[in-house]
Amino acid sequence: MAQSARLNDLVARAKLHKMTPAERRAQRVSLVMGLRGHNSTLTKEKVETLLGELEGIA
Repeated sequence: MAQSARLNDLVARAKLHKMTPAERRAQRVSLVMGLRGHNSTLTKEKVETLLGELEGIA
């Protein structure tokens, strides 16, 4: 039962968490990296650069 209560506490805390812009950015990079094909030469650095250009940062 204690483990279940701990899990419930963690779920409740996660529901209240508001993602920071850096966390959202990291998730976008992770998504793109996960969607690329096995033969892709796309690097994490290139993804970050391209996202920066799309977002008007770079």
